[in-house]
Amino acid sequence: MLRFNTKKKNDASATRTGFFSYAVREIILVVIGILIAVSINNCNEERKQNKELNYLLIRVQEDLKKDIAQIDTILTFYDKRKPYYKKVLTTGFTKKDYKKNRSLAFLIFGYPELTINQSGITAIENFKGEISHQKERLVQELISFYKRQVWEIKVDNDLRLEDFKENFNYWKTNENWWVDYVMLNVTDEFIDYAVNSKDYKNRVATSEFFTYKVYLPEIAKFKREGLKLIDKIEKVKQ
Repeated sequence: MLRFNTKKKNDASATRTGFFSYAVREIILVVIGILIAVSINNCNEERKQNKELNYLLIRVQEDLKKDIAQIDTILTFYDKRKPYYKKVLTTGFTKKDYKKNRSLAFLIFGYPELTINQSGITAIENFKGEISHQKERLVQELISFYKRQVWEIKVDNDLRLEDFKENFNYWKTNENWWVDYVMLNVTDEFIDYAVNSKDYKNRVATSEFFTYKVYLPEIAKFKREGLKLIDKIEKVKQ
């Protein structure tokens, strides 16, 4: 009887041990399964975030291309007008010149504007996902570039705007030819002013300074750095 009871106790103990081992193995398998699922989910999330960031980088790349296209148009516009500025500030145009080519009268009347596209960089600034070290450096470079260049271009453009407004207000208040001029009609009165007035030459000189010495070098700098950033984006958007 004693031997039988001992055997029963041993069998029960073995059963409990076997059950415990089985339970532990099952728990380990479940944990491993969870870890694998989490790892797969993390990988999928990383791929998703990387894809989203690449899309945003492409948006910035396209914005830069559009901005540079605008800049090229402006640079070409002012490159064609540069000889006219030089002529006014040196020997000057004659009355015959103004009558033959009336567009000369509007040398400092208005100017092309540049609108920097910032939707892409704004989206990147608001991006909340994980960023690789390589792309993090580029993202910070892009953000720094836009903040610096947009501010500098705005400052220089504001100088041009204030100069234009000052000319506009002065002519509107003081010159009889203004009513015709603002309707793009060139009168003999304006031509006499443009040929003989020191005031007009001074205004052309001021416009030339703000345009060629201040504004155009800044947007040319934007173009140079923007082209480099386009290449950098191309290399990392994998």
